[in-house]
Amino acid sequence: MKKLPISKAVFREVIEENCCYVDKTKYVKMLEEHPSKYLFISRPRRFGKSLFLDTLRAAYAGEKELFKGLYLENNWDWSKKYPIISIDWGNGTATTKEELLTSMSATLRRSAYLNKVELTEDAPI
Repeated sequence: MKKLPISKAVFREVIEENCCYVDKTKYVKMLEEHPSKYLFISRPRRFGKSLFLDTLRAAYAGEKELFKGLYLENNWDWSKKYPIISIDWGNGTATTKEELLTSMSATLRRSAYLNKVELTEDAPI
């Protein structure tokens, strides 16, 4: 029997630990085919918003091995990979504008390094 992915928001963990996963990768393809300027994901707490965003990240990062047996496995252009910037606003608290800017800048620098992208600005704002 498969485990339930309780408190798991990392797609790789859900797949590699063979947890139950309801395949929502069709929605990733739909977002690709029908882009919108803004995307608002409104669901109650604990309804998989973070897991879906991480699934989206994995698809755009080209992590094909995670999608075996899922809709996107054969319905995605795996030859394309995109740099990913992931910002988790739940980590820590900034009490000043300077702390917030420092945190944002560090996150962008880390993402740029991981994606081998050169930054042309020092501060995000």
